Amino acid sequence: MNIKGFILQGVTAAALLFGAVTAQAGSPGAAYTMTNAPDDNQIVVFSRDAQGLLTKTDTVSTGGKGSGGGVDPLASQGSLVLARDDDGHHRHGQWLLAVNAGSNDISVFRVRPNGIVLSDRIGSGGSFPVSVTVSGDRVYVLNNGEPANITGFKLGHHGHLRPLAHSTRLLGTGSYGQVAFDPRGKSLTVVDKANNRILVYPMRRHGLPAATPVVTPSAGNVPFGVAFDNRGHLLVVEAGSNAVSSYRMLHDGNLQTISASIANGQVATCWIVVNRRGDVITTNPGTNSLSTFHVSAATGQVSLLNGAAGAGDAPLDIDITGNGRFAYAVDPANGGVDMFMIGHDGSLTGMGSVAAGLAIYAQGMAVR
Repeated sequence: MNIKGFILQGVTAAALLFGAVTAQAGSPGAAYTMTNAPDDNQIVVFSRDAQGLLTKTDTVSTGGKGSGGGVDPLASQGSLVLARDDDGHHRHGQWLLAVNAGSNDISVFRVRPNGIVLSDRIGSGGSFPVSVTVSGDRVYVLNNGEPANITGFKLGHHGHLRPLAHSTRLLGTGSYGQVAFDPRGKSLTVVDKANNRILVYPMRRHGLPAATPVVTPSAGNVPFGVAFDNRGHLLVVEAGSNAVSSYRMLHDGNLQTISASIANGQVATCWIVVNRRGDVITTNPGTNSLSTFHVSAATGQVSLLNGAAGAGDAPLDIDITGNGRFAYAVDPANGGVDMFMIGHDGSLTGMGSVAAGLAIYAQGMAVR
């Protein structure tokens, strides 16, 4: 499918093509991406209809500055996230969190039915924040500047962040792609792209991570981003191997490899998401494609479904709706967001792109 041809008319065309077959697919929601502009980082807000089609409705300043730069300047996953309950659902008091890599802080927005409102902005506890993760009222941010660290905060009921004393952990020399809580909030996972390592910090009392991580060598080269399936299996996407590996996480933070580097035959495989059914999607901007995999809930084994299941111009950060039916990828090469419907067999159907006026350095994708 020629994604560029849909930028201006994608919503209309997709509605005609897919509206009838997806009328019962899901409830309305919203999607968010980030301009990452160096002068004024902004969140671009989209409404989502029951057919999965997006419409741009607003842009809201984070109050901070993005990094600017070229394609994928943050080189991370999780730069824009929605606060979720421990069971994976969005919290009733919903919050959207964004990193401001150019001003070394993070922003919190209250999510309302008709938009978002800035509720707080606070220093990230380091420099060049690139990833943030939330579990309950605990927030941790990955700062990839020198020296790299993770730092924790407590998220209050009114959307204010309070630094957690003694929560900062220095990561050492490396290049880090994501920090992520496991689904139960019992550990923090950090991927080290430069040294092909996966760091796991078991969580201790008072919401603080262990003093030192449990380190496991990555099964493949350049671990970039992570996702957890419905059973808590750790899925890691590898930009160097262009593959996905899966792991079983033990109580002490050690990882046991289940599937090692299941390759997709694409280039620059960097972002990964999974829904509750075990449908796994990666984006591969080096080949302008999306790949589909399946992860077994029983065993955690990963199998490739289709290396070139979908197409974009340079799809980067991706997220899936809570009902698991639609996926959206920010695509700075066409200035918009690529839309996909996920079939019952895990296949992808392109629904065009919605224009957003994004510059080449745009990053982040969050969907509800």
